[in-house]
Amino acid sequence: MSRRALALMLVAVVLPWFWVANAVAGAPMMLDAARVLAENVLGRGMVRSIRASPDGAQILIRWESPTYYPDNGLIANRELMYGEAVLATNSIMGQLPQVLRIRFTILSGTSMLATGENRRGRGVALMLSTDLGGGAYVPPVPVIKRPTAPAGGTAQEI
Repeated sequence: MSRRALALMLVAVVLPWFWVANAVAGAPMMLDAARVLAENVLGRGMVRSIRASPDGAQILIRWESPTYYPDNGLIANRELMYGEAVLATNSIMGQLPQVLRIRFTILSGTSMLATGENRRGRGVALMLSTDLGGGAYVPPVPVIKRPTAPAGGTAQEI
């Protein structure tokens, strides 16, 4: 067998194996990246489980809430759950463009605090447990205070 034939056979066998190995390794690498991105927001070790669809477009994630404390009060805890969900899921979607949807569960110990999803282009939808008042969380509309014009309607001199 000539060197040329041996080289062609080597290329024909090794390259497809390399491509398949990289394609299979891509999903765990994406999940590792998503875990790290979420834990950058939530804290190390807070993500309990994470899975992805075969194409990587959807992620299922469960995490322990770092902000939930029963003493915070109902309204504060509801706002904290929403903020936590927005920051954690957007940190993943901002860096992994192949992810189109993240479904999540927020836990405290063994109890479920909230579930929801973040869809690219739609934002976060959050459903709270009965411990947090139940129902869907609707974030408050921000009040924007606009500066008023100076008295007399003239521009101020500097």
